[in-house]
Amino acid sequence: MRVHFLILLCLGALMAFVVWQSQEVILAYYLLSAFWLMPLFYFWKSKTYPMLAFATIGVLCLHGYFFKFNPSLRIVALGIFQIFLFLGFSYYWWELKRFHDRAVASKEHIRKSLESFQAKYQTRLGSLRHLEIQVSSLMNLFEIARDFSECMDFKTLAEFLLKKLRSELVFDKMAIYLLPRSGPSQGTALARIHSMLQEGVQEEERALTETEQKHFTAMALSKAMLRDEDKWYFPILESGEIIAVFAVHGIKEEDLARVEVLSAYLVLLIKKIKLYETVRELAIVDELTQVFVRHHFLVRLEEELRRSIRFKLPMTVLMLDIDHFKRYNDDFGHLVGDATLKEVANLLKNSLRRVDLVGRYGGEEFIVAMPETRIANAAEVAERIRSSIARHDFQVYNVRTKVTVSQGIMVFDGEDTAATAGLDPKEIVAELIRKADESMYRAKEEGRNRVCLHKDAKKP
Repeated sequence: MRVHFLILLCLGALMAFVVWQSQEVILAYYLLSAFWLMPLFYFWKSKTYPMLAFATIGVLCLHGYFFKFNPSLRIVALGIFQIFLFLGFSYYWWELKRFHDRAVASKEHIRKSLESFQAKYQTRLGSLRHLEIQVSSLMNLFEIARDFSECMDFKTLAEFLLKKLRSELVFDKMAIYLLPRSGPSQGTALARIHSMLQEGVQEEERALTETEQKHFTAMALSKAMLRDEDKWYFPILESGEIIAVFAVHGIKEEDLARVEVLSAYLVLLIKKIKLYETVRELAIVDELTQVFVRHHFLVRLEEELRRSIRFKLPMTVLMLDIDHFKRYNDDFGHLVGDATLKEVANLLKNSLRRVDLVGRYGGEEFIVAMPETRIANAAEVAERIRSSIARHDFQVYNVRTKVTVSQGIMVFDGEDTAATAGLDPKEIVAELIRKADESMYRAKEEGRNRVCLHKDAKKP
C-alpha cells in the first residue's frame, strides 16, 4: 500500500510540474502526458481500484484544465489517443495473462498425464513381475509335485479313488466335476465329469443340468458344502472361485465325517493335478524325447524364417517319420516304443548342429529346421541321420530291434525375395512344412528308409 501511495504522489507531482511549466499549451504537456498512463496501468494491473479512481480523476482534471486553458482539437485528440493507448495496454496484458494461464494449465495437464503414465507403467511392471513369479512358481511346483503321487491326471485319480474307497465306504456314486473358467452359472459351458460307479470309472464332457447349476452357484456364494437329500457336494475353491466339485451320492450319515476328510485331501490333490495340466500346456520341451514340443518349435521356426528373409539366407526343413511304428508298438509294446522314440531323438540330435532346431511333430514324427543350410548340405545331413538310425541296434529291456526312417526335405531360398513378398511368415512356414511332409510321404511310397527332396527345391 505504501508503494501505491508513493506512485500516486509521483503522479500528482508530475501533473503539478506540467501545470507550473505550462503557462500556455507547450511541448512539455504533450511530451509528459504519456507517462500518466503508467500509474493508471499499474493500479489496474494490481487491482488497486481506489487508487485507480483517484489517478483517473486527476488525469481527467489535468486534461480539462489544459482544454479550458487552450480549447483545441489537439487536446481532445491527445485525450482520445491516451484512452485507446490505455485500452491497448490493458487488452495486451489481458491476452498475456490468458496465454500464461493456458500455459500453466497445459503444464499441469502434462504433469498429471506423465504421473498417470508413470503409475500405469509401474502397474504393468508389477503385473509382469507377478506373472513371472507365478510362472516360476508353477514350474517349481510341477517338479516337486511329480515326486509325490502317481495320480497326475484326473482319470488316474478317479480310478485310484474308486479302487481305494470301494471297500471302505458304501456309496452309490462319486464324481469329480471340473468346471470351466466361466463358472457354474454358465449353462452353455461344458464341464468335465469323472464318475466313479461300482462297475468302474466313466468320463464325459457335458453342460451342467439346471439342478447342478443351482447347487454350484449356491456353493460359490456360501463357500461351503451343500446337501441335497442323499447327495453331498464339496466345493474346491481357488481365489474364491469354484474350480471343481467332489460329489458323493448315497453315503451313510455316519460316513460323512470320513468323506469330509477325504474332500479336504482332494482339494490339494485336484489343485495339484490342475496345476500339472497348466504347466504341461506351458512346457516347451517334450517330456519323453527332450526335444521341442510342436507349438514351441513352430514359434522358433518362424523366428528363424524371419532371420533368413532379413539376411537372405537359406534354411532347410526336414520331416522324419519312423517306418511301420504302429506295427512296431503292436509287436513290442508301448514301453519299448517309447524307449525307441527317445533313442531315435538322441540319434537325431547327435547328427545335427547346436544351432539346428528339433521338434516332435506327432507321435513318431519329428521335424528339423537347419538354418543357413542349402540342398547339398541338407541331403548329406539327412543321409547321415538315416544311416545312423538304420545301423543302430535298439536294446530296450530284453528286446533288441532295428528301425528305419523316411525323410522329406524342403529348402527355403532366402534370396528369392519375390517368392516371399507380401506373404505372412506363418503362411510360409506352413507351406514349407507341407512340402517337406509331401516329400516324406513320397519317400514312404518309394519304399521307405530313404530321403526325398521336394520337387520345388532349387538346386545349388
